[in-house]
Amino acid sequence: MASKSMYEKIKSYLGDKYKESDDELINLYCETHELYQKMRAELKKTKLLMEYTNKAGATNLVKNPLAIEITKTIQVLNNLLKSLGLTAAQRKEVAKDNGDDEFESF
Repeated sequence: MASKSMYEKIKSYLGDKYKESDDELINLYCETHELYQKMRAELKKTKLLMEYTNKAGATNLVKNPLAIEITKTIQVLNNLLKSLGLTAAQRKEVAKDNGDDEFESF
């Protein structure tokens, strides 16, 4: 199972909307987030741009493949949050539907 504190945090964000069927998505989010943290820590140890020599023998600077994977992982994390209804846009929409949008009354 994924990090218990992250699991509990996400479960608490869901509040009354939590259903037992959410557990698989929450666990997947936690595991993916753990992978994201490891990749980010590894990227900090290396350079953002790396030298790459192609088949023709030309050497160019290319983006570190780890940075590309981190970007993909962030998209996966965001999609999992969407599936759980926890993105900022979804929360704003719920607040608007409930008449709780303080910015609109400003």
